[in-house]
Amino acid sequence: MKTPGIFNWIVALAGLWTLVSPFILNFSDLTSAMWNAIIVGILLIALGGWAALYKDVNTDKVLDWINVVLGLWLIASPFVLGYSTMAAALWSSIITGLVVIVLAGWAAFTFGRTVSLQS
Repeated sequence: MKTPGIFNWIVALAGLWTLVSPFILNFSDLTSAMWNAIIVGILLIALGGWAALYKDVNTDKVLDWINVVLGLWLIASPFVLGYSTMAAALWSSIITGLVVIVLAGWAAFTFGRTVSLQS
């Protein structure tokens, strides 16, 4: 398995964490935080898994950059949606967002370098 594929599977696992975090960290009573986590978690699972399984380099890079944007949203969402005072939701979003940004960004750059070396 190629390194970008491994990174994308980890992004999908981060999406799974995002999906279940409101229930594990007990912030499911904050409606905006809960629905944000559910929606972004499902998107990260779907896009991370798709990028890991799909073999087209250009599609993979697009999916990776979408995941980077989702990671940025995870970091910004507690402040935009007004749940930054709930520490568990805040730190879960920030840490998961950083993990997603690093791994999806690294996967996107790795795919780009792999293609240019093979050409």
